[in-house]
Amino acid sequence: MSDELAKLAERHLSSREALPEAIARTLRDAIFEGFFAPEQRLHQDDIAQKFGVSRVPVREALAKLVTEGLATQRLNKGIRVAPLSRTDFQDIMELRLLMEPYALQLSAPHLTTEDFEHAERTLSEVRSAGVSARAATLHWEFHNRLYARAGRARLLSQISQLQFAINRYVLPVWQSVGLSEDWDDSHLAILDAVRTGDVTRAAQMTAEQINEAMDRMLDHLPMKNPPEEPE
Repeated sequence: MSDELAKLAERHLSSREALPEAIARTLRDAIFEGFFAPEQRLHQDDIAQKFGVSRVPVREALAKLVTEGLATQRLNKGIRVAPLSRTDFQDIMELRLLMEPYALQLSAPHLTTEDFEHAERTLSEVRSAGVSARAATLHWEFHNRLYARAGRARLLSQISQLQFAINRYVLPVWQSVGLSEDWDDSHLAILDAVRTGDVTRAAQMTAEQINEAMDRMLDHLPMKNPPEEPE
């Protein structure tokens, strides 16, 4: 196990999460930060040995990654890191465009002062976290706090899975070109609009932000998708 992966494991396995979730979180961050390459096989026995655990929690963790779309399972090919593609990226972003403004509209009327303060505090921590999985987690925590009172558990679960999937595309762009110049201001503008009751404007700005991020990141993705492996 690389030093970087070992650090991720130490951080998550020492948490109070259930063991399968802690392993899944470690592997997830490792995929986000490029420690595992697209199409690389995730060997259950090797992972169990490196983490010093039985195969059972590793099997559960890998199943979770498959459900989230971060890994794929094919007959006789085992579980592998999911491939990256331009089409997949657009699919994720278009689904975000449908779901997130709607979730914000449902949630906004029920948000509290505590929600606003938590969101603002979380946003202030993103830049100091650097270009890392931690920064991405904080970024989604900001948005999800604004969606949290939508009262639609299935909708929020789907949004969460899309956020996991998009990190694989977001982090490399952040690493190569950094955050956009107006990143902080655009997020604060959404928060201010919700706080002042202009929910329609907040939802519109959320959609604009997703569209702008999609256009910006498409410039850094290959024009052609990688060829699919034969079954």
